[in-house]
Amino acid sequence: MQTVKIIFFGSTDDSVIVLSALYALVIGPPAGGWSLEIACVVTQPPRAVGRKQTMTPTPVEAWAKEHIIPVLSFASAAEKSWAYADEHQVIDTLQPFKADLIVSACYGQKIPQKTIRDAAFGGLNVHPSLLPRWRGADPVPWALFSGDHQTGVTVVTLSDTFDTGTIIARKKMSITDTDTSDPLRTKLFTLGAELLAKYLPSYLDHKPVTRHSSPPSPSPYARRLSRDDGFESWEAIQKAFIDPNEAQRLDRKFRAFFPWPGVWTTIQVKSEEKRLKILSLHLQPTTYNLQFDTVQLEGKNPVSWTQFQDAYLPS
Repeated sequence: MQTVKIIFFGSTDDSVIVLSALYALVIGPPAGGWSLEIACVVTQPPRAVGRKQTMTPTPVEAWAKEHIIPVLSFASAAEKSWAYADEHQVIDTLQPFKADLIVSACYGQKIPQKTIRDAAFGGLNVHPSLLPRWRGADPVPWALFSGDHQTGVTVVTLSDTFDTGTIIARKKMSITDTDTSDPLRTKLFTLGAELLAKYLPSYLDHKPVTRHSSPPSPSPYARRLSRDDGFESWEAIQKAFIDPNEAQRLDRKFRAFFPWPGVWTTIQVKSEEKRLKILSLHLQPTTYNLQFDTVQLEGKNPVSWTQFQDAYLPS
């Protein structure tokens, strides 16, 4: 029985879902005659979190240490967060692990091509969209904001550019009018972990697997969200209160961009421009009238929309 050494790349709670499924194959019965071993995991370095800026490891690092699996991290380039500060260091550090397969899920940095090519079975990535639609870093919020009625998850081979490899498997999932990004993303990675576990033995055996051709027209790209993506002008918000189409658009945006970057605007308070963050909202059934529930003015505690109106928007 041949042992397949795997290096896993991931950083988030969703990455852990996939890593856990992979680990279940490692400790379970042989996967189609293959013995699997996670040689190490690669994750992003610890980051400062919270008001006290406490250096906090990624969920993947915490999980790997709990399971006594070696953990590696590499600094990003200052001008490109998805690139490494020193790619040669990454390649040289990983080479002694002699990986046969690379598996990634929600990692955040571009894995060196040499590392992938040196692995006998290349690499697989679990991506939360129906590729080739929504390639890129943040596919789930962009699918929600764009009003897509369905999304899905794809297991795809790692390639020279992000999310352009051979599609090994895909699974569709409906998008509802109440979905928000984080729970939907978790559902997709859970489904993706199941797909990976199902198709990995056939992939290692080089058995025929389903292939999907790309559509002839360009597909939208899910660029990484920024803080500015959450901005809505005060005029646009006022329009959403009276226009059902704009109300539905703003509702989609809120559900797509919650909890970060959220939806926010600016408003004049005593001749000073202040940021106003929308913390919760809802649409009235059938009429689609927009209702704000809770808001937070810059420097203030959260209050109900009624309280905010009474204090700052007198009629």
